[in-house]
Amino acid sequence: MARPQRSEEITKRIIDLIIERALPPGSPMPTELSLVEDIGVSRNSIREAIKALQALGIVEIRHGYGTFVGSAGSESLQTWLLFRTRTRGASDAGRLRDLLEVREMIETELTSRVARDHRPELIEELQDRVARMRRKGPDAAVADREFHDLICAEAGFDLARELTGLFWDVYQVAEAELGGPSSSPSGTAKRHQAIIDALVLGDAEAAAEAVHRHFDEVRKRAKAGRYGGFGEARPAPVGRS
Repeated sequence: MARPQRSEEITKRIIDLIIERALPPGSPMPTELSLVEDIGVSRNSIREAIKALQALGIVEIRHGYGTFVGSAGSESLQTWLLFRTRTRGASDAGRLRDLLEVREMIETELTSRVARDHRPELIEELQDRVARMRRKGPDAAVADREFHDLICAEAGFDLARELTGLFWDVYQVAEAELGGPSSSPSGTAKRHQAIIDALVLGDAEAAAEAVHRHFDEVRKRAKAGRYGGFGEARPAPVGRS
């Protein structure tokens, strides 16, 4: 086997070893000496690669205990995405728009699926979140996030749920920096109630449209903020009011 030369190749080789040996999150990593022998590089190269993997959440260093396989959570991705979204530059508006629209695409599909099949208890859980949204204060934002998380969880796609939560958190930070108007509690609750109404009817098309309307309002607020020209609201489809 060819000896890896670049740090990227070494980190990839370590990842391959984790996968080949079926090491689950939390299990001890091979020792440094073992990695040196298996990969055929110096200890310094292995240490640099381990640090890079630690930053990605792929390995976890517990001082005094050793190095373990990490859970590879979204924390590192959140850091990267937040930096990318908040970095000042000519493409700021485009980056925010992309972030919002990727989230919209995912949530539209998941909400449509949930409209076709969901637990009866889901409606009561969502109604509770809407009631909390009507009240001013920090809990209203928490209820908003929980509302979307409940729908994503109901759809049964863990990765999509994690991504939408990540996008929600990053966008909240970015939106706060836009300086635009905040949504009123009653307006926020009304848009989320429309999604619930569609779910009650089992109408996947109406559910998708309610999600689109919700994101249209978010786009309007962003456009009114510091990054003018963020994007226009999506035109209403024919036959929908």
